[in-house]
Amino acid sequence: MLILSADVGEGHAAAARALAEQLREGADPVDVEVIDGLAAMGRILRYVVEDGYRTQLRFIPWSYGIVYWLLEHCLPARALAVFALCALGGRPLRRRIAEHDPDVVVSTYPAVTVVLARLRRRREVRCPTVATITDLTGLFFWAQRGIDMHLASYAESISSVERIAGPDSVRQVRPLISAEFLAPCDRSEARRALDLPEGGRVVIVSGGGWGVGDIEGAVRELARIPDSTVICLAGRNEGAERKLRHAFAAEKNVRILGFTDQMPELLAAADALVHSTGGVTCLEASARGCPVVSYGLPVGHARVNTRAMAELELLRLVHSRDDLVDQVQASCTERPPAADGVSTPPAAHVVLSAPPRVKPIPAWQPRLTRLAAQAMVVLGASTWLMSTDELTAFAAGFLGEHPIHSLHTNTRQVAVIVRARPDQLPTLSARLAGAGERVTFAVSSVPDRATLETLRAEGDDAMPEPKRGALLGWVGTRSRLHSEARAMSLPHHFYFLAPRTMSLGQLVLAKTIRSARPVVGSLSLDRHSPTPSRPLRAGDVVVVTYDGSSASLDGLTAALRSDGLRAAPLSALA
Repeated sequence: MLILSADVGEGHAAAARALAEQLREGADPVDVEVIDGLAAMGRILRYVVEDGYRTQLRFIPWSYGIVYWLLEHCLPARALAVFALCALGGRPLRRRIAEHDPDVVVSTYPAVTVVLARLRRRREVRCPTVATITDLTGLFFWAQRGIDMHLASYAESISSVERIAGPDSVRQVRPLISAEFLAPCDRSEARRALDLPEGGRVVIVSGGGWGVGDIEGAVRELARIPDSTVICLAGRNEGAERKLRHAFAAEKNVRILGFTDQMPELLAAADALVHSTGGVTCLEASARGCPVVSYGLPVGHARVNTRAMAELELLRLVHSRDDLVDQVQASCTERPPAADGVSTPPAAHVVLSAPPRVKPIPAWQPRLTRLAAQAMVVLGASTWLMSTDELTAFAAGFLGEHPIHSLHTNTRQVAVIVRARPDQLPTLSARLAGAGERVTFAVSSVPDRATLETLRAEGDDAMPEPKRGALLGWVGTRSRLHSEARAMSLPHHFYFLAPRTMSLGQLVLAKTIRSARPVVGSLSLDRHSPTPSRPLRAGDVVVVTYDGSSASLDGLTAALRSDGLRAAPLSALA
């Protein structure tokens, strides 16, 4: 048997030790190996999950609440987490499992369970897989379709597990706690062994294996109970232990302990347990008949799990210090009987008889999924690349597509392109004709036939201007240019005004039309810059944006006259 645990709190390691103990002491000869499954998945995951989780609970517990909410309610966030766990930890964990060549693999930590289930479904682990479940709710990582059998500590979680992993995928088992918690122990004997007063209240305040939560606040409130002894457990949090010893050095009825192996005796001697994290410690207290009050760390899975346990009257849930003393005193007067661990089978028995239930994923499906994911990445990157204008200038040089800025001419003329709406064209054409100027009008939508005939009668012409468009607006560039050129009765070789920000997709598709040439102009005029920035030269291509203001057209006309030039349509100079 290979048991995969994790040093993330004490509950997962305690469950692994209890299962190993049951297997070794059973009637069947079993070779049991317990390893850190999180460490087996690689150094990066171990640091991120273990150290990150510890830091969150000690210093910024609200951030863990946000992460847990996203994993529970946001499917993309959960899928991303599963992908990261399997991508980073799949191969290392598979190699470690292969080194031991087990008959059964058991996981006691949800993040390891996720990766183990994926390996099992992909035939990379061929022996049966088992996962332990010590929580009531939030089973989105605890239960997996790739696990052959789940070991549930609570009967209430069976339906949730089967909804996730399938029917007949779970068994309720005896709590995965040390056999010492299940052995009878008299309260008076336990108090004498621990040198505790036989009378009065004994209350344990625990922050779990990492010593997290409002431990100091809980101790300070409970120490005010008359004739009480408060035992504070700081776990492996040495910094918290030093701080608590200093804070309660003068309190004779307060004892500060670090990590201890006397939990069976402490829970037998106590009248109540005030606990911050839930999990296996609650199972240990239930086995001893010690009532539990949850207080101090209402975030993440602790909040969800303890709320569900409170609804089942398995513990009392306290949200503030003001109610803590009343709830603890009420728990002390209603001490429940010790839990009956005989009615459910031991976990070792279920593990030894776990059937291979998982149906592996067909070999072609992961390959197809990888190819589809790669295709989606390539498609997304290509779509973004073709929709942006960041590389248009570079691609233009690479493709040999050089937009027209100016034209060679022996006349004293300047090619003028006026960007305007179709409904503005008749008025503008008549106005320019009155000044003796002829231009090319660039439009983003085709004018009606009457407007086109009016332009030609005045000596003007028209050219299309592709719209910049949205993300996929470039896709129809080729067909739109062709249809607009036909609608305007343009010759086979025609010109179009390139958008101010031309996407790479528009450039490439326009390049496929051998008879179309883009024009950008050497000067641009609008209401903000109505006059040319330099003297005009014959053959210049000037683009004027008309938006209702005549300033740009008046500025151009004045500049042309001062330089002895005339405006002409682009086709006349070309």
